[in-house]
Amino acid sequence: MKTLYAITLWLALSAAPLHAGLFPANAFTDGARGLAGAQFLKAPPSARSAALAGGGLTLSGPDLFFLEPAAAAAAGRESLSVSYESLLLGSSRTGMVFSAPSSAGTFSAGLIYNDYTPGLEPVDGAAQATGAHDITAYDMAAAAGWARRFGWVDAGLDVKYIKSRLAEASGSTAALDAGVRIRRPLPSKTEFGLAVRNLGAPLKLGSESAPLPFELGAGLKWKYAPDFDVLAEGRLPCDHAPYLLFAGELFLPYSGAAGFFLRSGLNFRNYSDQGIMGAFTGGFGFRSGGFTLDYAFVPYGDLGSTHRVSAALSWGGAPGNGGTPPARLSDEGGRVPLVAVAPFTAEDGVSGTEAAVARSLVEAELTGTGRFRAADRDKLDFILEEKKLAYAGLSEERSAEELARSAGADLAVFGSVGRDGRGYRITVTISDARTGKVLRSGTESAAEGYLFRDAARRLAAGFSD
Repeated sequence: MKTLYAITLWLALSAAPLHAGLFPANAFTDGARGLAGAQFLKAPPSARSAALAGGGLTLSGPDLFFLEPAAAAAAGRESLSVSYESLLLGSSRTGMVFSAPSSAGTFSAGLIYNDYTPGLEPVDGAAQATGAHDITAYDMAAAAGWARRFGWVDAGLDVKYIKSRLAEASGSTAALDAGVRIRRPLPSKTEFGLAVRNLGAPLKLGSESAPLPFELGAGLKWKYAPDFDVLAEGRLPCDHAPYLLFAGELFLPYSGAAGFFLRSGLNFRNYSDQGIMGAFTGGFGFRSGGFTLDYAFVPYGDLGSTHRVSAALSWGGAPGNGGTPPARLSDEGGRVPLVAVAPFTAEDGVSGTEAAVARSLVEAELTGTGRFRAADRDKLDFILEEKKLAYAGLSEERSAEELARSAGADLAVFGSVGRDGRGYRITVTISDARTGKVLRSGTESAAEGYLFRDAARRLAAGFSD
């Protein structure tokens, strides 16, 4: 309710400068079509977002920096994203975003360059080509931003410098983007996102001035399955009537660190402008370790089609990020990490059966959050049997990490169950299977054995924040 009140108040206050040039005449209706400038800012330079019909307010990744500033809040490693788009009439657009996490949050820098030169040439009074050199025409935006995770809320802010040139005329201005993402507490599988984009002074080009393509957006992500997200978003642009879009993203893993994405979306703004042939978008992606490659096909009805490609690379590790969980514990770019849950140790006073029950419940609750995938138990048991001698002498942590690596998992989960005069004590630790670094550890109590599930649920909730 507070969020709805804040949005209503902001809209009421923003009505005052409608005639001061911040918004076009008949703003937020179809009567304002074509009246906003810097149109290259309307869609981010991201093949992933393009394949999702322009959606992505609740997703993470450096390529979404120009769509949702809070998208980098969960970053755990340095990353670089580069995109290229072949647009209509021979024009093209290039984008680049670099993000670096720190203890104070994630800092990002981005650049968009839109080149129209191949599609423009001088003409005479009879609209005939003069044969002279092409007209120089481009748009450019350079941005710097900051994002951080505050418990179950991600927030981000960025500032952009915008410049356009057409022949001998050029102009520049500045704009602000802000975003908030809300990850509802478990057992909810939904996340919400809000973003304000392109809020700034009009862009003046020669003697002409046009407002920026301001937009207010809200989005919902529903994790229908651990590897399948459904998106629903609403947009309120200053130069168009409000519209909705729906999209889906499916991840198909083929190993613990790699897999394919399938994406598609329906944009009702494109449907009203270009008909059914321009309403649907689609694309695919590939991910292996820290490298991601995405492709999108975006039709524009009778106008033709565009192709977009993005590549991203992440490396290094996060030093803490102000309370942000390590990246490998969260969805990064839509991928859910694979965990291998090793057998739990039964301490004095605890039977092997009780330790096995605790292990099974922790595994079930981790996968039930939708933020983890569990390695096949039969496969783990087979590996344990085969490597029984090799594990001799190894610590509980080392043997769990060896098991996870053998199973192709991203994370190793190991734990113990102890007992004292007050009841049971379940301790669980998650480590990076590749580096051996402990990422998270937690302990919960259970007065009786039948309360193991409640303790496991609390542990899983803590690991999923």
